[in-house]
Amino acid sequence: MTVRTFIDSAVGNLSGLYPKAEAKSLAFRLLEHFLEMPSYKYIAEPDLILPENEKSEAMSGALEQLCTGRPLQYVLGYAEFCGHRFKVREGCLIPRPETEELVYRIADEYSDYMAGEEGFNILDLCTGSGCIAYSLAAEFPEAMVYGCDISDDALAIACRQRVKLLGARPVLFKADILQDPPAGLPEFDIIVSNPPYVCEGERAQMRENVLSYEPAEALFVPDDDPLLFYRAVARWAESRLKPSGRIYLEINERFPEQTSALFPGSTIYKDINGKDRYVVR
Repeated sequence: MTVRTFIDSAVGNLSGLYPKAEAKSLAFRLLEHFLEMPSYKYIAEPDLILPENEKSEAMSGALEQLCTGRPLQYVLGYAEFCGHRFKVREGCLIPRPETEELVYRIADEYSDYMAGEEGFNILDLCTGSGCIAYSLAAEFPEAMVYGCDISDDALAIACRQRVKLLGARPVLFKADILQDPPAGLPEFDIIVSNPPYVCEGERAQMRENVLSYEPAEALFVPDDDPLLFYRAVARWAESRLKPSGRIYLEINERFPEQTSALFPGSTIYKDINGKDRYVVR
């Protein structure tokens, strides 16, 4: 089988699930992951014969999984986020580029943070895979980063991340943010959260590979209470945020003004696609 044949076959098999360009991109990712094939070979050597070995068999098995709708990140076992590789599997949300933007915003706005500053604490509410918590720990090695989630599955994955850090690993703990903060937490300079915010009524607009594989509890909120978790964040902030502290939130584009109103003095920012996606106070 040649590179061209594999890509054409993959695109054909995935055509019922993905647009052609996205299906082709998935095929490229498989070649890169399993055969370490650099991207230029797709164009320069389309008739290159693929080896017949265990890696090729594993790649074929991965394609079969993709054809069932299983997300690529779960098939490969990792997702790239903020320059780091995070373990992911069913039970934790797959990190999104929009969430990367939130982390980069924090890094930019704290670019003058002084290394060695005492007592700089960050809290990531609804940490999931830990992608935000670990990325901020890498960005601010002198800080103490905490992350919490209600899901045992998500916390198990977060605890197993192997992100290279110069400072301490995030302190991960189980908590339901709809309840009061547990005793013993410090006050925080930053509270960040990407909580569940997709309304149940929006399910029809989502792909089946998301609905069938990613954890619903990390995605959805009731149609009649879309700001459920943002009110909870506000309560935690009232209790645990320093007077000079800041809040960074990823939000549902349908409710920017309503979410911002829960955090007086906050500002709404758009994501790279021009959608209202963040509230910062």
